[in-house]
Amino acid sequence: MTKDRHPPPNNNRKLGSQDHDIESKTDRRRYSDYFEFAPVGYFTFDRDGVILNVNPDGALLLGTERRRLLNQPFVAYIASDSRAVFEAHCRGLFQAGEKQTCDLRLLIDDGRSPWVQLESVPIRNGHGAFDQIRTVIKEITDRKLTEDKLRKARDGLAQTVNDRTTELEKINEQLRTQVFECEMAEAALRDSENKYSTLVKDALIGVYINKDGKIEFANDKFAAIYGYPKNDLIGMESTILVHPEDRTRVEEMRKKRLRGEKVPSEYEIRGLKKNGDTIWVMRSLSLINYQDGPAVSGIVQDMTKRRMAEQALRESDKELRILSNQLLSTEEKERKRIARELHDGIGQALSAIKFSVENSLRELRRSPDHAEFKSLETVIPLTQKTIEEVRRIVKDLRPSILDDLGILATITWFCREFRKVYASIRIIIEIEIQESDIHSPLKTVIYRILQEALNNVAKHSRADRVHLSLHKKDNGVELTVHDNGAGFDLSEALSLQPSRRGFGLTSMRERAELSGGKFGIESVIGKGTTIWVKWQK
Repeated sequence: MTKDRHPPPNNNRKLGSQDHDIESKTDRRRYSDYFEFAPVGYFTFDRDGVILNVNPDGALLLGTERRRLLNQPFVAYIASDSRAVFEAHCRGLFQAGEKQTCDLRLLIDDGRSPWVQLESVPIRNGHGAFDQIRTVIKEITDRKLTEDKLRKARDGLAQTVNDRTTELEKINEQLRTQVFECEMAEAALRDSENKYSTLVKDALIGVYINKDGKIEFANDKFAAIYGYPKNDLIGMESTILVHPEDRTRVEEMRKKRLRGEKVPSEYEIRGLKKNGDTIWVMRSLSLINYQDGPAVSGIVQDMTKRRMAEQALRESDKELRILSNQLLSTEEKERKRIARELHDGIGQALSAIKFSVENSLRELRRSPDHAEFKSLETVIPLTQKTIEEVRRIVKDLRPSILDDLGILATITWFCREFRKVYASIRIIIEIEIQESDIHSPLKTVIYRILQEALNNVAKHSRADRVHLSLHKKDNGVELTVHDNGAGFDLSEALSLQPSRRGFGLTSMRERAELSGGKFGIESVIGKGTTIWVKWQK
C-alpha cells in the first residue's frame, strides 16, 4: 500500500482563521454602528488642523454635508476671536503629547455662533511620531448662558455687601471648570480595528450600549464611573446602576425610546456605584441598530462634583442674603438709636438753652443797662433754627410716627412733607389695606422704598404728578409708585454694571428682595416710570 506523499490539509487551522475573520468583522461592524450613531461630533485632523474624517453628528454641528468638510481647514468654521485658542490647543497637544481641552465659538453659515468644547488626544503614526489629532466636540452654549446668568446674579449680590463674595466667586469658578467632562476624538470608518480599539480604550467619557435592558458594551471610563470591573458589567441589568427611586422613570423612557416615542435624549439621574455610593450622572442617549436589532447607545458623565458645587453656591447665596438682611436691620436699629439720642439729648438741651436765654433776656430788659445785652437776642432765633434742624435730621433718620402710628399714617405724613419741598409735584395717594395686614418689619421696608422712589422722582423724572398705591392683593401686599415724567431707556440702564446703575434702584431692589418681595420697574421714554413691589404671605 503506497503512502500519500502529501498530508491532508489542516482544516482546523483554516476554520480558526475563518472564525477570527468573522469575529473581526463583527467587532468592526459594532464600532462602525457606534461611530455612525454616536450622539457627539467626532473629528480627525492632521497637524495643520485639516479635517480628515468626521461623523454625521460632527457634520450636523457645523451645519453642512459630511463630504464638504473633508480636506477643509477646521479653522474656517471657528469665530475669529476663537481661532487663536484652537491654534494654541493644537500646539499644546503635540508639545505635551497628552489630552488637551479648550472652549471656543464656532461660526456657522446660517449665522449661528454656538459655544463648543473640544477634548483631543494626539495620535502616533507607524513611526511613533504624532501626526494626527482625534477630537470630540460637544455644544455647550446652554452651559455658557447659565454661567453668565450665575455670574451676573453673583456680582449683583456682591455689590450690596461690600464685595463679600470671595468664597462665592471661588465656587462659581469651580462650577465653570467642572461642569462637563467632554468627549474625545472620532474614529474613521475605514480605520483598522486596532485604531478604533485605541480610541474606545482612551475615551474620556463613559460609553455603553444597552440592548434589551442589558449592558452589551462598556468602555473603561464607564466602568470607572460606577466602580465595577469592565467584565462584570457585560450582561448586567442596566437598572442595577440606577438609584432605586429613579429606576421606574429610566426604564419607562428606555421602552418609549425603543417604540419611537419622543423622550429627552439627555437627562440627569442618580446612579449607584458598586460600593453603594450615590452619584449624579448625565446621560446622553440615542437609538441605534445593533446586532440586527434596536438598542440604545449612551454616553455617561459623572456630574457629582458639579451638583456639590451648585449646592455650595445655593448655600452661599442664602448666607449672603441673611447677612445683607442683618446689615439692613442693624442700619435701621442704629438710625432709631441716633434719632432717639438726638431728640432726647441734643434736642432737649437746645430747648433748655433757648428757654434759659429767653428768661435771662426778660430779666435784663428791666435793668437800665439792657441795651448792652441786645446782641444776645440773636442767639434765640439761631438756637430755634438749630432745634428745627435737629428735628429734621431725626425725621430723616427714623420718623417717630412710623413707630407710634404705623405705616399708613407715615405715608400720609411723608407725602405732605415732600410737597412742602416740591410743591410742583402733585401726589395722589390710594391706600386699600389695613395697618394690621402689614407686619412690623415690612413697614420699615415700605417706608424706605417709598422714600427712595419719591427722591428719584424729584431728582430725575421732571414729573408733575405721582400716583402712589398700597393695596392688599392676593393675600399679599403690593406697593406701586408711578410718575408721568420723562422716563428712561430701561434696557440700557439694566445693561450697566450694578455699580453704575445708581444707588437708588439697587437699594430699592435689595430691600424688596431681602424682605421676601419681588421688585419690578417699567419705564417708557416720554411717558414716565412705574416701580412696583409685591410681597406674598
